[in-house]
Amino acid sequence: MPAKLQERVPDSLPVTSKRWFFSQSERALFLKLLEAIDGTRYSIFPNVRLNDIFMIGKYSKNQRGTYARLRDKHVDFLIVEGKDFCPVLAIELDGESHDNETQQYRDEVKNTAFRSAGLTLIRLDARQQHSLESIREGLALHLPGMRPLPQSAD
Repeated sequence: MPAKLQERVPDSLPVTSKRWFFSQSERALFLKLLEAIDGTRYSIFPNVRLNDIFMIGKYSKNQRGTYARLRDKHVDFLIVEGKDFCPVLAIELDGESHDNETQQYRDEVKNTAFRSAGLTLIRLDARQQHSLESIREGLALHLPGMRPLPQSAD
């Protein structure tokens, strides 16, 4: 390693691995989403940064301001299509924290970014139960080729 880099990079950093990657509600929804899209042409990624989803217009008057609004924000789940991994749908799981003013501002920035890019953002309430059937029904409204599970004849 070049000497200048060695001087700037410490031997260690004060970090540890998080024990949990997801909250319980995020984990539960992720597993159901995986099951819901199994066998389709879609894939799902958790915790995707907005700056990885959106390109900011090169000649935008407010390029820096837009970047600052998107920086440090992520979407809970991003569904992509096919082998080219083209984003088609994002899902946010909104819990109690989404009732406070700061989070509502952050949510509105996300809503505006998705609307501006013509990409669908679905918000689900983390305080509600989401069945596999309800998830598939919701996805079928937005994902071409997705069909809800057939209703069982009871």
